[in-house]
Amino acid sequence: MVEKMPDKGRVTVEKLLRDGRLQLVDAQPQRAIELVVQAQKHVASATTLASQDGTGAFQLLYDGARKTMTAPLLAQGLRPTGEGAHAVLSEVLLAQFAPPHGEVLRKFDLMRRLRNNAEYPSGPLVELSSHEVLSYVPHVKQIITLVEKLLPQLKEF
Repeated sequence: MVEKMPDKGRVTVEKLLRDGRLQLVDAQPQRAIELVVQAQKHVASATTLASQDGTGAFQLLYDGARKTMTAPLLAQGLRPTGEGAHAVLSEVLLAQFAPPHGEVLRKFDLMRRLRNNAEYPSGPLVELSSHEVLSYVPHVKQIITLVEKLLPQLKEF
């Protein structure tokens, strides 16, 4: 089954383009695949690092998830811009593919919020345990698996 952009997805993308939160770029499907491969390496590295530096491992794991979420946009010739660019990744992909993939895609937003709390603490410094970090590995792997299935079906916006 070919995944086509639902009408509501198109409306969301066009609004984000008008608002300057998303820009059109040359579609780079091969680069999108390379981002996913790099993300897989980040997941493996984060798993290894988790017992020594949970917070650093989470940053690496989050970066892998972010690159994976960026890949479908890049394959379509879209790039988030400005403040809140990471949130735009979720907004676009949820608009395009939820349902049926909302549950998997929403996991990135949970990670994004946790990463923001660790990166920009408003209270005490956030230290993540190895257990906490490793609990997110299956989520990132689910996102990677989903994106690997979507990429071959995506067309330039």
